[in-house]
Amino acid sequence: MGPMESAPPDLVINRRATVRRIPLGDTAWVDFTEGFARHAEAEFTEVLESARWTQTEVLRYDRYVPERRLGAGMSSDARALFRQTELHLESTYRVTFAGVGCLLYRNGDDFQGLHSDRQMRWLDDTLVAILVLGQRRPFVLRKRAPLIGVIEKVPAGADPDDLILMPGEGDLLVMGGASQRDFLHGVPRADTPNQRISLTWRWTSRRGRPDTNPGYYDGRHYSDGPRQPGNRRQPFNL
Repeated sequence: MGPMESAPPDLVINRRATVRRIPLGDTAWVDFTEGFARHAEAEFTEVLESARWTQTEVLRYDRYVPERRLGAGMSSDARALFRQTELHLESTYRVTFAGVGCLLYRNGDDFQGLHSDRQMRWLDDTLVAILVLGQRRPFVLRKRAPLIGVIEKVPAGADPDDLILMPGEGDLLVMGGASQRDFLHGVPRADTPNQRISLTWRWTSRRGRPDTNPGYYDGRHYSDGPRQPGNRRQPFNL
């Protein structure tokens, strides 16, 4: 085990960093902590090189379309940064998370459109924590409107009511309350050749009415047949 893995918590994360809470109306909020992860540059390199990155393809009507980013699943105990961040989140918000997901944006052409994390199903009371390593890029939040199709036609960040944050270089962002029910978020294209890794923890209280609408990874079809899971993953070598 290397020195960073065996280091005390205060050498891995900055637990005294200032947290700025941004209300999202009466239903939701975002906590934003700059400089949460210490040694963010070294952590970025370690995660980039150790993760088993995969390319996810999503079924869209009659063909699979590759996502414009890579993903990897890792154990919370894989790195001291993962474990200490998870312990900090559980201590702060008094809930239990189930592992960490990793996403790699290889350059500014990799992106994630406006969406909510509806795979959690129960969206009335959730937490989605994102620790960002590497390049600072816009992270956009937008109030959900009744017609999702209309929202998607407006690029993320182009609506004057969009909330735009710039996490990166070890910053921690936590969306809470009904943020996944009432808001969309995304990482739009950016003018940068540099890479960005987001580490994500999710929790839902499983209270309220479940969201039964098709999620992002449900296959979209022309027919009236039932929707099926529409994603497949393939190993990807950087």
